[in-house]
Amino acid sequence: MNSPTTSNPTASAPKPSPNISNFQSLCCYTNHTSHIQIIRLVNKTHTNWQRVIFPGERFLFEPDSESNLELLVNEGISSLVNCQKLLVNLSV
Repeated sequence: MNSPTTSNPTASAPKPSPNISNFQSLCCYTNHTSHIQIIRLVNKTHTNWQRVIFPGERFLFEPDSESNLELLVNEGISSLVNCQKLLVNLSV
């Protein structure tokens, strides 16, 4: 049997405090058009993904450094936006 003085080691472990510096690369893209857009993350590490963004929809993401967001609209027209321009201000 356990004695009453025995403590549970997991119960006394301190919880890590949230570190805002981990989230400084959080970006937000909003589709301000009336058309569906496809956005694609393009970077040097070839970590590419695509998402469909509906009119008025916001999308939060964490890019690698020096990433660009490619916007694909009707008829294959695309443009690149540097993710530094999409950074979310996390000042408290």
